[in-house]
Amino acid sequence: MRVRELIAVLKRFDPEAEVHLSVTSPDRVIETHDALWVGDYGSGPQINAALNFRGSCVYVGFSLGQLVTRPPDEQIDLGHYANEEDAAKVHDFYVINKGLDEPLNYADFDYGNWIPPRTSSGTFNQHIAKILEEKLMKD
Repeated sequence: MRVRELIAVLKRFDPEAEVHLSVTSPDRVIETHDALWVGDYGSGPQINAALNFRGSCVYVGFSLGQLVTRPPDEQIDLGHYANEEDAAKVHDFYVINKGLDEPLNYADFDYGNWIPPRTSSGTFNQHIAKILEEKLMKD
């Protein structure tokens, strides 16, 4: 995209409106960034945003033998949600109900009285639906 094209598009909006950058990766939740900056790295302007690693596991070390925790056996697909906060809370709900030893994104949230939202497609994720069914059968 050329600078003049970007300026033409931005002129359609209120000059006082906040700008957000959205990034979508395959099989991932959409991530929205509010903290943006523009840099010039020699070939023109570049819009930048820092990645948000909340809800991600990052392993740091010199070799696999030095991992602090054992990596998960498999990555569970919990679905796509309307926003990052819902996706993080669904992840926490899954972690709590499966008794996993993973950090929570919203540790102070009341997951015991919360019903996770449906995915972007309008259905419950199969793993979340199974947990909800088990909870319903207990009650």
